[in-house]
Amino acid sequence: MIRRRLVILFVLQIAIVLLASGAYLRYHLQTVLENELGKKLEAIAAAIAAQTDVTLVSVLAPGDEETRTFHNLLQRLDEIRSATHMRRIVAFAADGRIWLDTQTAAVIGAYYLRQEFDKIEIQDVLQGRTVSSMLFSGYDGKLYKSGYAPLKLKDQVVGILAVEGSAESLQTIRAVQTNLLQIGFVSLLLSLVLAVLASHQLTAPLLKLQASARKIGQGIMDQGIDIQGKDEIAFLAQTMEEMRKAILQRDDQQKAMLAGVAHEIRNPVGGIELFAGLLREELADPQLRAKAEKILKESRNLKTLIQSFLDYAKPVAPKPEPSRVEDCWREAIDLIHNQAHSNGIQIVYSGHATAFVDPQHLKQVFLNLALNAIQAMANGGSLQATATNQGNRILIDVSDTGTGIAKEMQEHIFEPFYSSKENGMGLGLAIVKNLLESNGGSIDLEESGPQGTRFRISLPLIADV
Repeated sequence: MIRRRLVILFVLQIAIVLLASGAYLRYHLQTVLENELGKKLEAIAAAIAAQTDVTLVSVLAPGDEETRTFHNLLQRLDEIRSATHMRRIVAFAADGRIWLDTQTAAVIGAYYLRQEFDKIEIQDVLQGRTVSSMLFSGYDGKLYKSGYAPLKLKDQVVGILAVEGSAESLQTIRAVQTNLLQIGFVSLLLSLVLAVLASHQLTAPLLKLQASARKIGQGIMDQGIDIQGKDEIAFLAQTMEEMRKAILQRDDQQKAMLAGVAHEIRNPVGGIELFAGLLREELADPQLRAKAEKILKESRNLKTLIQSFLDYAKPVAPKPEPSRVEDCWREAIDLIHNQAHSNGIQIVYSGHATAFVDPQHLKQVFLNLALNAIQAMANGGSLQATATNQGNRILIDVSDTGTGIAKEMQEHIFEPFYSSKENGMGLGLAIVKNLLESNGGSIDLEESGPQGTRFRISLPLIADV
């Protein structure tokens, strides 16, 4: 996602720069060339107007087309047109009636059509100024521009001389614009390739850092963050790696302290259990025997809790081997069969699978999940396990029909010391998670609600090479 956004942003920036640069260049070139062409046409029109015998031209009237005067004047204008490389030269009266036209040799008195498009310019010429028109397209599709100069008789403007010149240089601008668009398109493609490469260089460590941060957030601390460099990303990665090591160190210290405390308490608790048992046997008073029995029961509960502390703080290193899932399940269920039967719970297993796992660890996992399920089904229900092969993994679904786990608690159930039970220590599922991860596996809560809860265990089918 980050890479895609960077590529799009980079390409958009280049596209905007290219389009803006092309538009500015086209505008600037066209303005400069158009102004230069306009000045040139004005100068030519003024020069021709100065050489024109306005007295003879202004008296031309319809019917004079066959006179020698008309032909001489028209021939003179056409020679000038050819010498100046103009497209057309027209001399017409202030009211728009043509006197002379080198292009069509129109009938004297015909109306000059361009006057309708260049009314503002014509008004300026009638005031005695030379002007040029806007660009216009001819019948051949090419660009042209007109220059206008006044025809004066005794300092009075009686007509207008118009010259139409080709704007081939502006046609060249259009060709240049096409070339620029082609160059821009190629540049965009190259920029896109470069952007992808650059974004990969930039986002690869970011994505790697993101993945590491996600794993740290999930409590997976066994993988270091290896991003080399001297930039800000490398500094952030180094900071996160130091944080990861600090968390691991603190976790190890807490587990060591927990294990030490549990070990120190276990010996006196064992003594309490021993003497409480002896006391129960020696007491004759039933009430005193009942009290001794309570001491013995609570000391055993305390001993179980201490063992849970030790299992979490110092788990036994796994010794994975090909293990039949069904056998591990049966051994775990045998330990709680009587308790499940007395609660009216039906236990079902299906599937044939062999996982590469420490069988004692998997047995402990099943035992903890089964105990939690039994506690959630005080009024009876069904506990079921199903094992299936999926690629190089074994998937085991363990489900019950109990009361379910509250939605607000579901994301915390694998955290140590988090429990909704009044007498629970919140270590059962934390131990399950640790045992599975130490064997290359994982556990997830797939669903939980009023109809029950389902966990999914994933284990390797074969040893990781």
